[in-house]
Amino acid sequence: MQDGDQLAAEIDKAIKNMTPALPAEVFARIIDWLVTPIDPNDSTLPHASGADLDYAPALPSSTSSDLLSAASSCTLLHQIASRALYRRPLLGTLKSLNSLASTIFADAKKLYSPDHGQASARATWIRSLHLPPGDGLLQPGDTLADQADYVESLRTLFNHASRLDFVSLEHRQAGAALLEFLYPATTCRPRRLTLSNLSFSAPPFSTTQSLAPLSKLTHLHLIKIVPPPALISFLIGKTINADEQGNVPKSIEAGLSPRQTLECLRLSLLPPDALAEFGAYIGWRKAWKEYEQLSVQQQAHEPAPRAPRGPARRFAVQEALYDLATHSSRLPRLQLLLLELSPLSPLPSPMVEERENDPSAMFFRVGRNAPAWPMLDARETGRRGKASVADVRAKRSNLHDFKDAMQIPPVAANHPNTAAASPFGLPEEEDRIDPVDSLDEESSQVPAVTPEELRTAERDKYWRLVEEGKRALIKLWRSSQTEPDVPDIRVVTARRGGHDRREVFLDFYCQAQQEPCTATATATATATATATATASRSNGHSCSAEAKRLYGQADEVGCWADPDIFSLVTTAPYLSFKSLGEADRGWYWTGELPRQTSGPLKAVLPSQVTRP
Repeated sequence: MQDGDQLAAEIDKAIKNMTPALPAEVFARIIDWLVTPIDPNDSTLPHASGADLDYAPALPSSTSSDLLSAASSCTLLHQIASRALYRRPLLGTLKSLNSLASTIFADAKKLYSPDHGQASARATWIRSLHLPPGDGLLQPGDTLADQADYVESLRTLFNHASRLDFVSLEHRQAGAALLEFLYPATTCRPRRLTLSNLSFSAPPFSTTQSLAPLSKLTHLHLIKIVPPPALISFLIGKTINADEQGNVPKSIEAGLSPRQTLECLRLSLLPPDALAEFGAYIGWRKAWKEYEQLSVQQQAHEPAPRAPRGPARRFAVQEALYDLATHSSRLPRLQLLLLELSPLSPLPSPMVEERENDPSAMFFRVGRNAPAWPMLDARETGRRGKASVADVRAKRSNLHDFKDAMQIPPVAANHPNTAAASPFGLPEEEDRIDPVDSLDEESSQVPAVTPEELRTAERDKYWRLVEEGKRALIKLWRSSQTEPDVPDIRVVTARRGGHDRREVFLDFYCQAQQEPCTATATATATATATATATASRSNGHSCSAEAKRLYGQADEVGCWADPDIFSLVTTAPYLSFKSLGEADRGWYWTGELPRQTSGPLKAVLPSQVTRP
């Protein structure tokens, strides 16, 4: 028995002697394996490896308990695992925010003790941060006491987390997250910011106390926010509107504008008609500019240019896009502009449309007096689902069938929607068909309009207007540039959940991996005590060559890698098609994505595609 105890003691001693000899890189690799790996494009839509448009990867599981166990095993692992634990906190509740703030506050108190070298250390470990959803609203498991500490916890966090590189937060009118972030005492200058608006009005950028936290932005993602003039002025570093600017001019004079660093801008959940008739809006703005240059006497004899008709929501978006494009020369590093339009309801199947709708009533919905395009509604989606429970999406495996359908002879390419192109024997909508115009010209002759034309005509017209608006924006942007290069401007696929909690969380995980330096590099530096923790690029420090070699520095990850919807016509034409579940009936177009494009790679898909 004594020999056994002696042997165990010798083994323990040997283990203790061996542990410090392990290279720090080995420990870092162990911690990396404990953290659930995330594909940096898991939140990209459509997913690169997904079978169809509805495919969505599952959220990664929490690894906090594993990291805590590793941190308690030895001193070296404690340092490395703790950094991994605090590096990317996704705070789902107010309680978790308060707990993190309490830890940071306890560290800050050490400033007044002899052991002040570690003061606020854990706050500086935080590189990416997702604040609780709802901007102060109670989440499952929260109490009123947690809600009462919300503002104080935010202030503690932003006062000490000086090395934040990515921040994701929500704003509501009675909330505090954005106001506490844009505060003079905020110490971080993140490169990436995702801001989701829960209010009906835009966030008050002009009345915030400090815009300095936005001064180093490279990636700005705005959800349900049309950039107001104050924000555009700040981004381009020039006042474009004398009204409602607040402290923006002073911030610009202080050199806080991110115009020299901004590389990517995304505007999500814009009105669905944001790009409709944008060319007409551009013409009106140019005509108005010329009108303003006339003398008072000349203006008295010239009628003022009349603004295009349309809803105020469209006008606000087009005003913002026009101001950005005409001042694009002030954004020399801008490489990517993504526009996400709010989704439209999917079109019903041809069978449901024929069964539920009166063709004579549908006839008059196609013309110039057609109603506004319906935005996707949860109740409407449920009703559609019940009406077509057998519908299933076309899959990636069906790609060759759609590629074959795009191989249209040159003569038919100009008029693709013929009876021969339709496997159901129904001719499809053509650009030359306009039932209402035909009635205006010759009311006694009514053109033959099929149910399939009625089903698709309005949606086809919508996508044509969107593509025309995109081309007008690119042309305007190019004419305003001093350099020949124009940013990549894309209209991207709308999130089906409207950037709900799951979608936002998943994108946070993808974006959080784009730190200037990684766990391995940071842990190695900590363990060997040869360098301090690596700072973000916004603070002027650079990553080690090893970190760049291992993990890379690609910018287009997550939602930033979303492809242009018109390119999907040729690369993934099956995405917006469904079948009725019958093997020999083929697929019908749902209208969720365009089926034709007049871009560099012209392509047209019939609204009904047959199986071979």
